[in-house]
Amino acid sequence: MTRKTGFDAHVLMNGIEAVLRAARKLLKISESRDGRSIHARLYSWVLDILTLGRGIKRCINEESALFLDPRCRFLGNSYEPEVCSWLKTRVKPGDVVMDVGAQFGIYAMFFARWTGQTGHVFAFDPSPEAQRMLQRHLTKNALEDRITIVKDAVGSEDGTALLHAAGSDPQNSLVSLGDDRMARESIQVAVTRLDSFCAERGIKPGIVKIDTEGWELPILRGAGALLKDENITWVVEMHPYAWPDAGYTRADFEALLREHGMEVVPLTGQDDPLATYGDTYLRRVFSARV
Repeated sequence: MTRKTGFDAHVLMNGIEAVLRAARKLLKISESRDGRSIHARLYSWVLDILTLGRGIKRCINEESALFLDPRCRFLGNSYEPEVCSWLKTRVKPGDVVMDVGAQFGIYAMFFARWTGQTGHVFAFDPSPEAQRMLQRHLTKNALEDRITIVKDAVGSEDGTALLHAAGSDPQNSLVSLGDDRMARESIQVAVTRLDSFCAERGIKPGIVKIDTEGWELPILRGAGALLKDENITWVVEMHPYAWPDAGYTRADFEALLREHGMEVVPLTGQDDPLATYGDTYLRRVFSARV
């Protein structure tokens, strides 16, 4: 019988994480997504050192393993499985994908693997902290050549806007909610339209995914030319509770859908996708007006 030898880094990292998790409970260190407490930051720092900077290994939605920054350790092995599965059936090798509101990059990394060496992903996120987290993930997973981080926000007009930032928590938005307790600061950021971004670079996306905490309609208004392209698949996470603070209504959204011959199809079981939070697919019902 041959004895199996060698170093299993995955087993080591799992063991280290288990020990540190027990220490966190013993020391009563809260598990914070944004890592604001000094104890939580110290915990992340120690975990990063002990994993030799490679990060926490996660096999999310039964995909190939990703290595994540320790501050994303709250993620388990399941992440929006219905939406992920739906997208995977539609992304093709060689596709260009635009991930608007990429946050810490889970979908961007999935897209990069699904599109392969001949595809490319543009990951939009104006939050400096999200950009740093995303860059770390690209480095840890050797995906720098397949994903371009775009530091601009996306909207209906080219220009600038205030981003209401919440650190590494994914609740960053151009929408200032009346009860916005998560935002720690407001940052002036550049804003681009998807139409102008693609036209300037000669980009023809196959998939556009939008998750921007209530800023859905301004982004779509800035993508009128792209919306006329019947070969583009649109997935939009709807945040109807934030629309009044963003300055638009359900009727405004319905008007844009009519203009472009589209309807909203729920992907996460919503009865009324324009009234309930959740992911949707914009389905073409007739050709848009030219």
